[in-house]
Amino acid sequence: MPQSQSLLNSNLCRMNKESNQDMTAIEADPQEATRSQTFTTDSSSLSSANMLQEETRENPGPMATSPRRRSSLVSKKSDGSSLTPSHTSNSDTRARMMAAFMSGGTRASITIGSSLMNQASRKLSIKKLSMHVPTCVLKKLTKDMIKSQNIEDGEEKHEAGSHCEENVEVYQGALLFVDMSGFTKLSQALEVEELSKTINEYFEAIVGEIIRHGGDVLKFAGDAIFAEWRAEAIPDKKKNSKEGNGIRKGVKRGMGTATTRKVDSRASGAPVSSRNRSTTRSSIRPESKITQRTELKKSRSSVAPSTNATRGLYGKRDSTRSSTSNSARSTSRHSPSSSIASDLSNTSQTAMNMEDCVHAAACCGAAIVNKCADYPVYEASGLRHSIGAQGALIATLNVHCGIGAGEMAGVHVGDDILRKEYLIIGEPIDQVAEACDTAQLGEIRISGEALKYLNKGQPYKNQLELEKGEKSKLIASRKTMYFNKKRKSVWSLDGRIRKPLTPKPLKFEIPFDEMKPATLKHFHHILSSYVHPVIKAEDLPTDMLAASQRSLLVNDETITADAELRTVFTLFVMPKMEAKLSSDPEKNRELFKKLNDIMNAVNSILESYKGHLRQYIVDDKGIVLIGTFGLRGATFTNMVAERALPTCRIIHGLLEDELDVECQVGGTLGKVYCGVVGGVKRHEYAVLGPSVNLAARLMANKQNPGVLVDDAVRRKAKGTNFITFPPVKAKGYADLVPVFKPLTAKEARWGRVNPKFVGRRKETKMICNLAMSITKTNAKSNVVFVWGESGSGKSAFVVHAIHEARKLLIAEQKSVTITRNATSEGDALVPFSLLRHIFRDILSEAPTNMTDDASYQSYGNYSKGSMSTFDIQSTGVLQRLVEICDEMGAPRGFLEIVGQHLLGDNKGKVTKLEKAPEMDEIIEFMAKVFIRSTDHAEGVILALDDVQWMDSLSWKVVHRILETSKNVLIVCGSRPKESHPLSMTDECWGKLTGEYAEKKLFREITIAELNEDDIREMAALSFGCNPNEVDDNFCEDVFSHSGGMPFFTSEILDNCVKEKRCSTLTNGKVGWTDEQNCEEALQFANVEELFLLKVDHLSDLSRRCVQFGAVLGLSFMQSEAIDMSVRALKINEDDMEDHSQLIRFALREAVDANILYECHNDAETVVDDSASGRFVDIAGSDENDHADFAFGDVEYSFVHDTWRRVITSSLLNSYIRDLHKYAAKGLEEISGRQQFTPFRTQCKIFSHWRDADNTVNASRMALEVGQSFKMLGMIPQGIEIYTETINMWKKYDPPEGTERIAGFSPEVLESLDLENITGLVKVQTALGQAIGSIYKGDLSKSAQAFRDALEILRISPASTEIVDRAFIFPIYSGMFFLLKYGALCAPEETVQTELDLVEKFVLETKKHGDPVHYGRALAMQGETCHRLGKFEEAIQSNLKLKEVYDIDRDSEKVVASYASDRCAQNFGCTANCYMRLGQVDKALELCDYIEYEMMPKMNPKNIHNSAVMTFPIIWILKDNGQVDRAKDVLHKFVQDPFDIHIGKDGSTPFLPAFKPYKICLEVASYMEGNLESFDDTYYDWALDIDNLKLNPKTDIGIGNFGRSVMSASAETCLRLSKLVPQEEIEKRKTYIRNGLEISKIALSTCDGSSDGMKIHTPYAQVKPVYDELQILAEELGV
Repeated sequence: MPQSQSLLNSNLCRMNKESNQDMTAIEADPQEATRSQTFTTDSSSLSSANMLQEETRENPGPMATSPRRRSSLVSKKSDGSSLTPSHTSNSDTRARMMAAFMSGGTRASITIGSSLMNQASRKLSIKKLSMHVPTCVLKKLTKDMIKSQNIEDGEEKHEAGSHCEENVEVYQGALLFVDMSGFTKLSQALEVEELSKTINEYFEAIVGEIIRHGGDVLKFAGDAIFAEWRAEAIPDKKKNSKEGNGIRKGVKRGMGTATTRKVDSRASGAPVSSRNRSTTRSSIRPESKITQRTELKKSRSSVAPSTNATRGLYGKRDSTRSSTSNSARSTSRHSPSSSIASDLSNTSQTAMNMEDCVHAAACCGAAIVNKCADYPVYEASGLRHSIGAQGALIATLNVHCGIGAGEMAGVHVGDDILRKEYLIIGEPIDQVAEACDTAQLGEIRISGEALKYLNKGQPYKNQLELEKGEKSKLIASRKTMYFNKKRKSVWSLDGRIRKPLTPKPLKFEIPFDEMKPATLKHFHHILSSYVHPVIKAEDLPTDMLAASQRSLLVNDETITADAELRTVFTLFVMPKMEAKLSSDPEKNRELFKKLNDIMNAVNSILESYKGHLRQYIVDDKGIVLIGTFGLRGATFTNMVAERALPTCRIIHGLLEDELDVECQVGGTLGKVYCGVVGGVKRHEYAVLGPSVNLAARLMANKQNPGVLVDDAVRRKAKGTNFITFPPVKAKGYADLVPVFKPLTAKEARWGRVNPKFVGRRKETKMICNLAMSITKTNAKSNVVFVWGESGSGKSAFVVHAIHEARKLLIAEQKSVTITRNATSEGDALVPFSLLRHIFRDILSEAPTNMTDDASYQSYGNYSKGSMSTFDIQSTGVLQRLVEICDEMGAPRGFLEIVGQHLLGDNKGKVTKLEKAPEMDEIIEFMAKVFIRSTDHAEGVILALDDVQWMDSLSWKVVHRILETSKNVLIVCGSRPKESHPLSMTDECWGKLTGEYAEKKLFREITIAELNEDDIREMAALSFGCNPNEVDDNFCEDVFSHSGGMPFFTSEILDNCVKEKRCSTLTNGKVGWTDEQNCEEALQFANVEELFLLKVDHLSDLSRRCVQFGAVLGLSFMQSEAIDMSVRALKINEDDMEDHSQLIRFALREAVDANILYECHNDAETVVDDSASGRFVDIAGSDENDHADFAFGDVEYSFVHDTWRRVITSSLLNSYIRDLHKYAAKGLEEISGRQQFTPFRTQCKIFSHWRDADNTVNASRMALEVGQSFKMLGMIPQGIEIYTETINMWKKYDPPEGTERIAGFSPEVLESLDLENITGLVKVQTALGQAIGSIYKGDLSKSAQAFRDALEILRISPASTEIVDRAFIFPIYSGMFFLLKYGALCAPEETVQTELDLVEKFVLETKKHGDPVHYGRALAMQGETCHRLGKFEEAIQSNLKLKEVYDIDRDSEKVVASYASDRCAQNFGCTANCYMRLGQVDKALELCDYIEYEMMPKMNPKNIHNSAVMTFPIIWILKDNGQVDRAKDVLHKFVQDPFDIHIGKDGSTPFLPAFKPYKICLEVASYMEGNLESFDDTYYDWALDIDNLKLNPKTDIGIGNFGRSVMSASAETCLRLSKLVPQEEIEKRKTYIRNGLEISKIALSTCDGSSDGMKIHTPYAQVKPVYDELQILAEELGV
């Protein structure tokens, strides 16, 4: 066993003797054990963690599942109000979101064994843990515990400001910094046991000297130590009143409101500080010093009271404290507890002033360099040992030291539940850093400030002075001291001679006997929060073990963390802010609050990802936090990719976005020493090694853009892409260390700047100027279109220009959000294809205050299941979307649509929506989401590339953003509009080129060819020389051959470099090596030939892989390529694994050839099965990593779309069709295994079947996709899919001289088989229905689609083979619908067309025999006869319908086939027929049947169905004296269900009738004496003719079911003209005039005057009203 470990164990053995005796006694006395167990489970003695758990059980809230999540990330005032800056007041930090959605719950180490320990084991544990914290912290905690206990017992008075646990303490003192070196080499030479022994021997030597000289070890900072000596008497008050006292006042006033625990004097048992759980557990509280010993106060009270009294943070003597202290002294004889404060005071040594402290630090430092400089480590007898000069020298350890002095503040930060840390801030930190850096190895230097105190006790001959320009002075080296250890006496203020004090070792014994069990328990819990999690996890409840096992615990090495070498990910975080004290109270307040917020935020992220916080320190580098993954309790598979890297990114984003603190993060992976370092009496758990030092180096790197990592991290993070940074030289590494920046998914999709980009300076300057202009307050948004042919460098320019703009904005300190993406060719059919990435980016950057899943339920049945780390980013996006939906009142159900289909989340569950939001609502809301999510920035740059493939809905959102936003610059890259038309509407494009261009808000840039100078510059970049060193002839040859196209030029230059075709010529310039090289380099006529040449150089399998990829698309997944290859090459199942590996290597070969590039799906891109992204030249895994492909799927993209075009052009069409067939089958198999398939995947499957020329499967998929679009309200997108499908048959031209039939070649129709004719007719029918459902659309096109479907059935011979003809019936239903709107035929042909149509439909359905369709045909026949005045025939049709239709059996089936119960709707129509024939009783009988028998069985959510069924009976009831019943029917079955199920902001074709019908019925009820009054606003409503008018076609469309809307409004005008007072003659005339005008319009639509066909029922309703209005108009002269 190593010597230092043995010393440590023996010391702990001595400490444990008494505790073991106590435990043995408990075992011998069962009653004692029972009492102990009863005590530990008593509710009054809960620890703060257990009390919190109890609270959440009693009062469950959003975070009740985990007490850890209740911890605050920000400081709060004592009243609970947040001290967070205003911009974060409405949302928690990203850490809270991560903690809420990460699985795992509370780590056991937080409260492990807390409630099971008895008193003896708890004391033992406390003694162990106390060695891991500074003595000053131990004193502070002890004082707080005792004080709280005394207040609770009533032994001390509870006064405001005196009882709180104080977290900040300002004091004077000396600071020693000891920096060690040599551990790196040592760790590489020794095994872990010997390494641990040597390290701790060395640390013991240093720590031992510090303790011997009365110092307190504050921090073990890697291979360095901070130690302090506190002065118990501050300098002269007058001398320091302006500086020191001001700072103290500022600290006190700033932190006085930050106390977090209140005393509850009514409770008992538990410590006071744990009583109040309503306030935050944040740890920023002022720290008061422990009371000085009584004898010292008495001896000095008459001499210098202001100098010697304990000073609080107010900077003055506190009278209340003095009185309290006197009270305590007076009662000490009567109360055992009251003596504790005095005992604590007596534990301190004789009071030391600043001269004593500095001299003690100097003596200590001199002893350390004397003892520890040039410390040799030898190897002897085959065993390495660090003592004695035996064997070869392995390493030499060394030290150098710095001393500073002055005022410092000790700040306790963190959370009682998670973790706490003790920070020291103040000027002495900078002093020791400068002094130590200046000191050579084996030297100690002292700062100028500390030197003044040292000289005060030095004889004159030993006085030291700073040389000019020096900030520190050398005071000792290895064997030499330049100051006198013996000091002279000095005169004190009372005129006495004060002898210098000799420092004594710091000793502090915890007064266990004076602590109650509950206090001891709470003390144990709080103390453990200052200790490293590994140590805390090993703090086992020893009373749970047998006596023999406990003895092992005492004597075995397991009482401390075992030293070991582990592969650990180390991250260093450096918030870029100053931590300096000020005389300004507000600045100090903000500083301490910010330090606490940083601690809580970073630790919460680490806890969420199950990492460890090693340390939080303020040193010469500034503020630094150190975290680790890979220690015991924090080791996981895929640890780097899934946990460590996301942690780095989120911490960086959190500090910058939420806390407004810029920061830099460095991360490394490597073997490190993990274990306890230090001496026997004071030590900490630490990690040491080269990778730890490298992480600190990367953190502080001036080029650090946010997060930098080393090559070991890159190799492990297979799911992330990286950009290479300049390598660095690091201690412990023989060679330069490669450095990388991990890319987010957003950066990967766009790509890095082309290093060989040249030219375009004028255009780049334009983009930069526009970017700057949008950052002005309320600047108008701009749009720029960049046009360029393929290969012109359009995309490279957009990337380069945005990069330059970003650099400019950073230099100008502008806050700008940049989001970007590019579309691919297959995205044109996918709604919002581009914006799904854009919105995921901006939503993921925004904070969220969602703490649980409850709010998801507010928007439907969308719910989240359990999630892995991969889901976190997607989860954050959806959380933010939920928050915005709630904030801005999004339509109900909108979240399901956007979450699953548009943002690609496939974890949620969505039920079928009754009605999808209108597309205009979705577009408007998407624009609002974009603006709301980016409103924190001064400007926004939205960069979109390849917009020629962008879908129409994405364009509408982009246009809406442009119209409604401020401070947005939209940059669109596109192929020329002439060859690649945009899907943007003509109206939108016209507005851009007109209105926006005139206001200079729209600009266009055309990318031209490069000139010769540009070619020269690009060649220089390729050859690594200056442009003037490139040969003119070479430039001319390349320019003439490439045509100035950048991509082609780049390929030629790369080929020249690779094949070494150029060299330095005799003229000193770089050019062709010889004529042959020139001819070979330029032997191809164009870029296509060059590309084919490069493809030919690939292996056979790699060449096939790029062919597969070219068919799959511009981007494709590795799994898709493997699946296609298996099908195409007919690979056996037994050979699948080997074949998959070969495909991976083949794809990598294409990557090496710069044909493809790859990106692994990381946590931000694994959202759906078909994410596509584009980026170029990203540093990926190197050649040695080929074997490791197990992590995730890989996405490949062609470096340029020219590659795909060239490769596909070389393939046979039949082979291409086969490959598309394989791709479609593969995707269908995958989607068949999924619970939900986004329409993005559906569109891909459709596209593959279409390109495979498989009309049957393409039509099947088109119907599925179209149905998905219909559910989402995307009817135009469905029409586009249907049209694409129909064109598959239309693309074949008819023979010359032969006309098309229904748009098709007759040969095609005659050759259709049964499957093809079924698919084609279904798609034609769906097309007609889709067009007809858009009321603003051209209904004649809908009619033509239906006609074409019937014509196809008539011409095609295969139609006679159709057995199930159900798919034909919707054609007749659709045409019947169009007849009502006059869109099917000319007016004079309507009657006969309708009769013929109905007859055919009845015959077809009767032949089919299905009662659902036959009943629908009979209902249609009855409605037609009713409308044409053939009432008897209509009634006969209804009687036949009654024989066929059973409402209980058939209603749901009819709705499933025709969207509404068309059979049931016929009964209302029949009631109208009875009315027209004068058979009122039968009409009323049918009304009763409809209201009481049929309507209760209808779905109340189907408003359309309810309206059609009830509108006829409403007017029958009203006209027969039952107006109130009619009014109730309208409300019960139509208006109320509409408000409930659709919403007042919803829509239905019958919506224009709601209000006019309601007003008419209420006014009629009032006039009949059934209603006491009605809404007075009806009078004003009827005076406005615009309220009464309606589109005539819509009016008669509703009127067909009973009464037109304008007819009801005309009756309202008639009735109001009779109700208005006679003297208001003008109002009467207005009512009559309005009523007459609209009744005349309504009459003209149904009297046959316009189309020759009289519609009897609406005519019968409006004609009497019109006649009476005509009479009144004549009487009043209207």
